[in-house]
Amino acid sequence: MLNIIKTLDPRPWLALAVAAGILFCVVKYKDAINETTKLKAQISQDQAEATATALENERLISRSLAAIATNHQKEMQDEKDKQDKFINGVRNGTVRLSIPVKACPASAGANTAPGPGYISETRAELTPSAGNALAAIAADGDNAIRQLNACIDSYQAIRTVINVQAK
Repeated sequence: MLNIIKTLDPRPWLALAVAAGILFCVVKYKDAINETTKLKAQISQDQAEATATALENERLISRSLAAIATNHQKEMQDEKDKQDKFINGVRNGTVRLSIPVKACPASAGANTAPGPGYISETRAELTPSAGNALAAIAADGDNAIRQLNACIDSYQAIRTVINVQAK
């Protein structure tokens, strides 16, 4: 009978239930710690990969922009040399600039109608200073267009790298 009373005593059963609960909590806590450690490692790895990708993209953009800038400088220098040669030719008189003008009739009674197939064009030659001024205006416009094209090329290079990264 004493045996039956011992088995009905709730203290060992409570101790066993508490021990099982504690064991369950310890196992879950270790699993949570392991999962947290794995997540931290994955986050660190993802950050490292993102940093490496960002640095590679930065290097790629820098190389692209440097190539565009070098090409732009060369193009600007080549065009400046051409412009200087042209302006020197205008100053020296080796290059003559003229514009078409409307001809004035010689006299009221004279027949000014050209014959068939005859093309009449009256031209006025520009002075060297006017030619230089006109050439400088055209050169400024050309340079502005070249600079805008270099800006567009830079934008496109950066956009290409960023779009490739986004994919």
